[in-house]
Amino acid sequence: MTDPLTEKFTNNTLEEELRIMLVEKNNECNSLKAEIDALKKIVAEEQEGKYRAYIKFADIQQELKVLKDSTK
Repeated sequence: MTDPLTEKFTNNTLEEELRIMLVEKNNECNSLKAEIDALKKIVAEEQEGKYRAYIKFADIQQELKVLKDSTK
């Protein structure tokens, strides 16, 4: 669980072990929160890109319809 140097210089009580576990889990939790935030940002950018592509596609379809109608 802990490295040998830490064990040598700390009071190896249950309380100390639990404190170390708590710190490790807190660090893990913070890391996961950061990863979730990054993933949310990526998903939002992807959705925005899809939306913009859909709008452009609809505009091009409308333009094509206007061109077809004007050539009749």
